Amino acid sequence: MRVKKIDWLSQEALEAEVVVTDGEFEIICFAQPFNYPVGSELNDPILCYNVTNVLKLEREVYTIEKQGEYFAYSLSGKLVDKQLVLVMVGKLLLELDNNILPGDINEGDFLSFSCQRLDII
Repeated sequence: MRVKKIDWLSQEALEAEVVVTDGEFEIICFAQPFNYPVGSELNDPILCYNVTNVLKLEREVYTIEKQGEYFAYSLSGKLVDKQLVLVMVGKLLLELDNNILPGDINEGDFLSFSCQRLDII
């Protein structure tokens, strides 16, 4: 995951809108404090806030769909860690903010979900 673009909301407060890419997919995240330059690698997962509509998928598919609210997305990807609730969407690593996984979803399964905001932590 690499920082592609930074739009500063407040440089004094280190508050920014950050475009993150894996080379195929792009997402817009909120970050505060943010101390990375364009081109930096991000190693920590991106946090998905207010996760809803978690569903197990029957097919293997990675998708990112921007919703009406600025940082809101509908996504689908592969569950790589059920305990930490980590999902890979392409090569983007996302952490869901609450453990609301249906019981029939296991590591290696594909799932879809919505979130209200993506944060770089």
